[in-house]
Amino acid sequence: MDQSPAQVPKDGRKAGISPQARRHNEMRKAAIAAHPELGGVSGADPRTVLALPVLLALHWGIAWAVSDAALCVIFLAAFVPGQLLIHSAGGLVHETAHRLIFRRDRAKLAFDLGLEWILGSYGKQLIYQHEHITSHHPYIGDYERDYEHEDICAFQSRMQLRSDNPRLQHVLTGLTLFIHALPLGPIIGDEIFPKLNAWITGRPQSDPERHVPASRPPKWQMRLFIGVSILSNLTLLLLLGPWALLYHIWALSLFLGKLGIWNLGQSLSEHEGTDDDAPSRSTYGPINWLLFNTGYHNEHHTFPNVAWTRLPLLTRTAPEVFTAKADKTYAGYWLEHVKGDFTASRNSPLHGQDNSARCAGRSG
Repeated sequence: MDQSPAQVPKDGRKAGISPQARRHNEMRKAAIAAHPELGGVSGADPRTVLALPVLLALHWGIAWAVSDAALCVIFLAAFVPGQLLIHSAGGLVHETAHRLIFRRDRAKLAFDLGLEWILGSYGKQLIYQHEHITSHHPYIGDYERDYEHEDICAFQSRMQLRSDNPRLQHVLTGLTLFIHALPLGPIIGDEIFPKLNAWITGRPQSDPERHVPASRPPKWQMRLFIGVSILSNLTLLLLLGPWALLYHIWALSLFLGKLGIWNLGQSLSEHEGTDDDAPSRSTYGPINWLLFNTGYHNEHHTFPNVAWTRLPLLTRTAPEVFTAKADKTYAGYWLEHVKGDFTASRNSPLHGQDNSARCAGRSG
């Protein structure tokens, strides 16, 4: 019952890993050469499993506490503690994606299903795990192969509107934030704004030439996780009532959308995105206590098989290696992103090119 992501297929355009991924491999070799003891820090930390019942109790406890509260109280609970708890659970998803909690398939599967009682992701956590391992890590910074890059066609359509009619784009940015403040807002927004931008600019919103070579979870796993999500939501509804379920849905929606200040801010802080050898950037400080040290992102990409509990050890042992730090807080990156009418999540050489033919699916 192998649950590990499949080997990444070759896409025929480039061979090997990206320059950024290669740079992290070189950093790891240099760190171990200078500090041989770092060669023995890899491995899982099964103690992390203890965080699962704690987060579940906190999340469902807040759901119970707001089960008869006013809508504004439910929103505030979802906006701050709610989405931070979801983000913290997302840190556990990141750990289990790398098999840094349990190595064996059955134990990993049981833990992942437990996470589904917090997240209710309907299998999206599985998709993330596969994309993260088989697309992001080996191809950091490569637009064609790193799934974390925003679609170039959607980005340039938005930037064209910002150039031609900045006031209208500001209105759309505000409207996006409003929609994303609603329960299920990101899903609603994904139905509205690509069509609206295409109608206003006359430009396509998806790149037909981009085919990210990530593996996908097997169908039986997706069905299993969807079933657990349904069971989790029904249990929350029957035990604690509709407002408790609303709190959960709202917290998850805020975490995933443009008002996911910490989640989106962290994503923006980690990688510049250009296809060069610049390493990932780290954010240090108390936020890592909640997010299972995912802020140690430079360290993680350099030593991807080291559990979160030992990432600070890497920084302390080899400070001369891990020098790439984010220059703003997560909130600072998020605010800059919003002020720029949603600047690109990752930089790309394609941003400065005319991609109208590419986005229309034509050559020449």
